[in-house]
Amino acid sequence: MKKSTKSANTNRFADVIICVFFLSAAAFSVDLFWRDLMQTIKLQNVEPVGTVIVKKNTVQRRLSDRVLWDRLGFESPVYLGDLIRVAEISAATLNIQDNSFDLDENTLIRIVLSADGEGFEIQLSGGSLSLVSGSGGGGVTIDINGKKVQTTPGAVLSASANEDGRFSVQVNKGGALFLDEGSTREISSGDVIAMDADGAELREKAAVVTAPAPNARYLKTSAQPLPVAFSWNRVNLLPNDVLRLEIAEDRNFSRVINTYNNLNNSAQAAFDIGLWHWRLSCDNVVLSEGRLTVADGAGLTLESPAVNSLFYYSDELPVMNFKWSENEEAVSYVLEVSGDSGFTNPWIHRQGTAVSFSDSSLGEGTWYWRVMPVLPEIYEGGGSFTAPSSFRIVKNSSALNSESGSLADWLANETLAATTADLPVEAPPEIIEAAPPELRLTSPENGSRIEGLTALRRQTVFSWDCGAEVTGSRFVLSSNSNPLQGRPAVEIRNPGRTIRLDRLGEGTWYWTVEAQTADGFTVSARQPRRVQVLPIPLLPPPQNRSPAEGRSFGTAELLSQRKIDFNWSAVDGANAYIFTLYQQSGGERRQVIRTDPENRTSYTLDDLKLLDNGNFVWQVEAVYRSGGAIEQRGRIADNLFTLDFPSPAPVRVGDTGILYGN
Repeated sequence: MKKSTKSANTNRFADVIICVFFLSAAAFSVDLFWRDLMQTIKLQNVEPVGTVIVKKNTVQRRLSDRVLWDRLGFESPVYLGDLIRVAEISAATLNIQDNSFDLDENTLIRIVLSADGEGFEIQLSGGSLSLVSGSGGGGVTIDINGKKVQTTPGAVLSASANEDGRFSVQVNKGGALFLDEGSTREISSGDVIAMDADGAELREKAAVVTAPAPNARYLKTSAQPLPVAFSWNRVNLLPNDVLRLEIAEDRNFSRVINTYNNLNNSAQAAFDIGLWHWRLSCDNVVLSEGRLTVADGAGLTLESPAVNSLFYYSDELPVMNFKWSENEEAVSYVLEVSGDSGFTNPWIHRQGTAVSFSDSSLGEGTWYWRVMPVLPEIYEGGGSFTAPSSFRIVKNSSALNSESGSLADWLANETLAATTADLPVEAPPEIIEAAPPELRLTSPENGSRIEGLTALRRQTVFSWDCGAEVTGSRFVLSSNSNPLQGRPAVEIRNPGRTIRLDRLGEGTWYWTVEAQTADGFTVSARQPRRVQVLPIPLLPPPQNRSPAEGRSFGTAELLSQRKIDFNWSAVDGANAYIFTLYQQSGGERRQVIRTDPENRTSYTLDDLKLLDNGNFVWQVEAVYRSGGAIEQRGRIADNLFTLDFPSPAPVRVGDTGILYGN
């Protein structure tokens, strides 16, 4: 009995300990929550130093006196003392006192008060950022691992800090001062400073890109690709070093869409709408990389009122409901309604964030309306208005009274009123007598996917139909989701009911048909159709390559052969091959030979003077050519081999003037 009582007491004591533990944990959690709440309330009376103007995925902020992290959203304020971190595959743009900061993924910064107590300072602990300094004020200070960079007004620069203590600063425009242990060094536009963890300066090859700006953002207002000029300053590069610019859809460059070779210090590339990644390399060593965004500055669709609509009213003016498509990048929209197609004196000029607007001030007559997206100021270029659409408002003047008309007129009007009483306001009586015919897009089906090689080698056939006699028509194909807006990629006048296009390129295409009928109607398909041309698959790498991986050539073999034969097996679907030879030293490669596409499965190098002692990498790529152009590329295969022969003996000059070796 005593043992049972003792066991019960032990259990009660354990229960008390568990209760105390959980109560303490709850009290601690409540205390954290209370502190966090009080800090949030205090922020209502604190002036923020900036705001978030662009955010992608996960971006968090922790206040200086907090232990919890907040998620930042669009237009979230940021304060002095904030610790801001950007997660993987995320990004953010901050606007702080007229300065724009782009924070890349895996970046951690803190916003602190500057040493003079009047401005602010950015402490970069890891990751990378780019800065566009405002034109006013005294510039911005960035602290990187204890080293400070002071920018001048209007400067543009990039900075990065690695986990191993290395960091670099590139000035793309303007100038900056590098402050280190009391010394000051000027960094001009096109210069770079890189240091290791011990503070030793690194003399590495680099290309400091002066245009476009880091994380540049552009607006495209036409159907044509947007041209973007690239220029850079060569740092520690030899005069004969040529660069390569690659443009890809993804940050890993597994989907490269364009490559520009043999560049010196500039290039020009064309971009469609999207987020694009670029990198500059020399001998397969990446010297600089970045990204840019091209947004649609025009591609809105005017949805309501429909084009050429008629609206009838009797006494009160009708309520007009304007509606248009959404642009994800837009912060607001400008709506204009005018009595003339030139919009010289718009009746309505309104800017707002909604994609619709209602108004009842428009009277009888023909009205024109258009919409323009407004994007953040960080985008270069301005948005453009859509092509105007029109509608007509008509007062129904047939409602006569018995005092001003005959009995026959009165009876006729009463009959008309009874017939149309239940019709909606926007349905005019004429629609009962003559409705516009329907234009139908028949093939390809909406959302069709076409293999890249099929679209390249066979005609893509489009067909449509209309239930009326057509006097004129046009076929339109565009990368714009509203192909009737802007300049199309393909436009064919009076094409007939079947259209055949040769060599349709990779991408997403939208198509429609607009027609004029013998009855005077202008009709088009209710919705354009979308067709996706898939990327062209890569050919497989050539097999049975010789010399094989790791092959070593000695002195005796080279003296007996005096050449090196490279060969490989043919690849199904290929009709040419590109051979490239590099010399590899450390992590760098120097191109020795690169051939044009040739219809052979071997290459003989008989000029061994081109080669030095050391390691070499040879590559071969299978391609398919047609009409002198490469239609299909292949996966590159490479093998490493070594030339292992003793260095030549030093040469001495004797007194007799005869040269002889040691």
